Amino acid sequence: MKQLARSALCCAMALAALAAAGNAAGARATAQPAPAPQALLLPAELSNVCEADPQALQLAMARHWRPSLNSLDQWTQLVRSFSCDLSGQRDLGWHRVPLRAYESAIRYPLTWVEVETRDGRARRKVKTYYSAAQLPPKIDFWVGGRIDEIRYDKRLRRIDARFPAAGSRGGSNGAASAAAAAQCAYTTLQFRQQNGLWLLSGVEPNLSPRC
Repeated sequence: MKQLARSALCCAMALAALAAAGNAAGARATAQPAPAPQALLLPAELSNVCEADPQALQLAMARHWRPSLNSLDQWTQLVRSFSCDLSGQRDLGWHRVPLRAYESAIRYPLTWVEVETRDGRARRKVKTYYSAAQLPPKIDFWVGGRIDEIRYDKRLRRIDARFPAAGSRGGSNGAASAAAAAQCAYTTLQFRQQNGLWLLSGVEPNLSPRC
């Protein structure tokens, strides 16, 4: 009987140890922060989406993110249509894109984030449009054919593409300040999937210097 009792006690202690280990592992898992967005800095030959080989761009993204994202070919075509000339001509400039022309490529709710600098402090203003009827008659933003960075947020299932300014757009404070603002300004486009398709879900035109 003593031997049976001793065996039962050993089993109970072993089960308690396993349970404690499981609880500790669960606590560590819950304590871990959410995965940070993964950033892909494109090589020079791929950063210009108007001239780069689309398949090479898709391959670079597929290699960078594991598991690979679905519909990268469709996302690439969508980005090219936003950032390059509608007629298909090479456009390396920094020009306005009318959002009204892309209503079929928008996923609602669409967020619009503006960064304002007042008294040396940057403030973010967020506008949210829930349908095409809420869009202003004219809404456009600056974007060019070159991508600084592509960022994938696994938690939000969102791809961000950051387009830097290229060249001066002019300004009231002189050519030097205008050129400096153009070097630092950028626009970030956010894309999320809907029914398997990547659609534009957010725009962040940042005209404030970041360098």
